[in-house]
Amino acid sequence: MRTLLLLLLWWPLPLMAQRSSGNNGFDTAYVRDFSHILTARIYSSTKDNSLRLGALPGNTNLAYLPNNRINLGVGASYHALTLNIGFPIPGINDDDAIRGPTRYLDAQANILTKRTATNLFLQGFSGYYVNSHDHAAVNWPTTYERPYRPDVRQFNAGASIVRIVNSDRFSYRASFNQDAWQRRSAGSWLVGGYATWFTMRGDSSLVPTAIRDSFTAAMHMERGTFTDLGPMGGYVHTLVVHEHFFLTLSTVCGVGISTQRMVQPQVEGRKVHGRVGPGWHAQVRAGAGYNGAKYYAGISYNQERIGYLLPEQRGVQWTVSNLRFNLVRRFDMRIPFMDRGIRWFSRKVKEPVEEVLPTIGG
Repeated sequence: MRTLLLLLLWWPLPLMAQRSSGNNGFDTAYVRDFSHILTARIYSSTKDNSLRLGALPGNTNLAYLPNNRINLGVGASYHALTLNIGFPIPGINDDDAIRGPTRYLDAQANILTKRTATNLFLQGFSGYYVNSHDHAAVNWPTTYERPYRPDVRQFNAGASIVRIVNSDRFSYRASFNQDAWQRRSAGSWLVGGYATWFTMRGDSSLVPTAIRDSFTAAMHMERGTFTDLGPMGGYVHTLVVHEHFFLTLSTVCGVGISTQRMVQPQVEGRKVHGRVGPGWHAQVRAGAGYNGAKYYAGISYNQERIGYLLPEQRGVQWTVSNLRFNLVRRFDMRIPFMDRGIRWFSRKVKEPVEEVLPTIGG
């Protein structure tokens, strides 16, 4: 965790050294770049995490979800930096009596440069409700309106990165960081890779006793740990109507190597299963709204979905996602003390640095 935080803090600094005003290498008929001026935003967001265990044919899959929060926040982007600060919205998140309380650590960063798009995530959740079955099905006490397990916990960390092949005419930042404007329709092939680590556990089997016959024996696990690594590729396209209205859809998928360790409760002790085999990774980004020289209003969605292909664990899937609505105003102004810092840093950098434009935001 410390290494990840240091990376997030250090990464933008050398890249800022070569930062200048202008369009930063974009074809201006397709993209206008505003990263050299101040971009301010008001936003609402919610982050999600889910775990699904596949049932036998003809039965309902088991789905665990945390009790998510909807946040309202403010933020700004300037040069290589983006800062967003969000707070829970009063009156909207008061649903613990329905889904039960969830304690969580949720850190997600989208690092969008001219040529690459990177997702970083670090999450820990404790306290899940069952979204797929009611109380009668699982035969649990009715403390909350939805079946709820305070003992179910999970932790995950991961990264995915793709290279934008057509980076001169297509900008991810226009749709997802709002400091650029995609003026004409364009798309790009994407090539990259992913690495993830996921662990989940409960005080007893994650499959309730009342529905255990609906699942294979491999699904009756008390805890599981999964790691994945592999290449992936896909395509992204932004459709622009009348220069201002846009719709962006990005899909990326890959297949790689997965290691899996599952612990099953037994009458006498516990049984441990270890496997190495294939796993899959899918990423979806989508955005839509209005974009122009001064204003942006739009919605964006980002999801990472991971699953496993071994016969014993092919029903295990988990997701990480983020849904945001942004209202943005760009100001043709500079921040003198930040400009002085960038100029000072540029004098200290001895080696040329490729001019790319990273932005970090929650």
